[in-house]
Parts: sequence; structure tokens; C-alpha cells
Amino acid sequence: MRIDTHHHHKKAGENLAFVFFMNLAFNIIVIVGGLATNSMAILADCIHDMSDTISIALAWALEKVAQKDSTDSYSYGYQRFSILGAVIISVFVIIMAIVILSEAIPRLFSPEAVDAEGMLIVAVVGIIFKSISVYRLHEGETFNEKAILFHQMGDVFEWVAILVLSLVLMFWDGAPYLDPFVSIGIALWLIFNLGRNLYRSVEVLLQKTPKNFDVGDFTSQILAIDGVNEIDDFHIWSLDGIDSVMTLKVDVDFGKDVGEIKKEIYSISNRYHVVDITIEFD
Repeated sequence: MRIDTHHHHKKAGENLAFVFFMNLAFNIIVIVGGLATNSMAILADCIHDMSDTISIALAWALEKVAQKDSTDSYSYGYQRFSILGAVIISVFVIIMAIVILSEAIPRLFSPEAVDAEGMLIVAVVGIIFKSISVYRLHEGETFNEKAILFHQMGDVFEWVAILVLSLVLMFWDGAPYLDPFVSIGIALWLIFNLGRNLYRSVEVLLQKTPKNFDVGDFTSQILAIDGVNEIDDFHIWSLDGIDSVMTLKVDVDFGKDVGEIKKEIYSISNRYHVVDITIEFD
């Protein structure tokens, strides 16, 4: 049995399109602000924000692909392109965070003066733009949306930190080292969170049992069906971190209504986001 389901990826594509255009507009603000203020935190975010836009564009494109129906070449459809996007984006952002670290750490030992008032203005604009993007993505279900959500949340934290930093620098000239220090903290936060998202995405690609799927509870419900003797073989894996595929070999009493047994198995499986079920009766 196959249940067509692309609404997750359609909604994800719409969310990512909105966030892409928000980031594209904000890129110009960050580049101008970084050059005008000489802030390492903002200059680092120039690289960071360009990587945001590239990542979101890729995520948006792959979510569009993920909505396509199955073909002879991709019999399960294209939903795994969403996971592929999450892996690529996570790796890309982690690399960019390492680049930020490589630029910020040396500046700890040779800090430079920055324009604190200019930093304050850019930080306020950054918080507004990034908070809107976070709100749009906060209910996203796909790994792609989660990868971009972590990225955007990191941006919000970064701009809040830059806002606080600019206020400190306005009243304390002796703390220019705080500018690269903030960049290092944000970069480490990104590496940690995107690293977790990358790990979970790879688990899906390696066909690990879905995270929220309780095998013991599922099999006990199947065995409780009147006419089911035992489960001889059972496999489940996720297509995209949301929808799953299952194959099941069941020993049944053929004196019972086999059609009704199959319907009950379908009903139980659907509660677990299983969209493709193959059942064989012994």
C-alpha cells in the first residue's frame, strides 16, 4: 500500500522561499554594515550570511525536487533529496563556522577598534530580519527546515550578542577583544547544533529505525490483532525523517478474515507516518 504525501515538502518549499528572499535582502545590509563599522563580528557574518543564502537556495531547490512523484528510476519518489539537502547544508555551514573561527581567534590577540554605534544599528535590523525567518520556520517538519532553522536561530543569537557588544563598546573602550570573542561563541554554537542535525540526517540515509518509532509498542499492537500468530520478518526505514517505509511478514491464522487483519495493520502503521507498506502473510 502506498500513500501519496508531499504536503510536508510543499509547505517546506514555501517556507524556504520566504526565508531565502529575506536573507537575500539582508545580505546587502550586512555587507555595507560590516565594511562601515570594521566589526569582526559583522564582517564574519558577511561570510556567514552569504552562506545562509546559498544554503537556503539549495534547500529550497531540493525541497521542490522532493515533491515530485515516483518514477521508474526513483520508485520511492524523490523525498530523500530533502535529506540530501540537509546533509549538504549542515556540512557547508559547519565549514563556514570553522572559517569564522580561523578569522576570529587571531583577532583575540590583536583586537581592532570598531564603530559601536554602527554595530548597534545593524544588530537591530539583523534581529528583526532573522526573527521573522525563525518564526516562519519554527513549525517546520523536514530536516531541511530544521537545518536552516538552527542556522537562523544562530543568527538571532549572534545579532543579540552583537547588540549587547555594541552597547558595551559604546561605554567601555577597553574591551575590543569582545568582538571576536562573540564570533567564536556563535561559531561553536553552529558547529554543535548543525553537527547534531548532520548526524541525524546521516542516520536516515543509513536507514536506521526512525527516531520516534517504538518497535516494541508497534509489534505488540500487531500481535494483539485477532488471527496474528507472530511476526516473522519486519523492516522499517525513513524516507526523509518524516515518512517511513515498512515491510512486514506475518504468520496468520487463515481461518480468520485476512482482509480485516491487513486493514488493521494498515491502520496501526498509518499512525507512525508509514506511507508505503508491504505485507506478506504466511
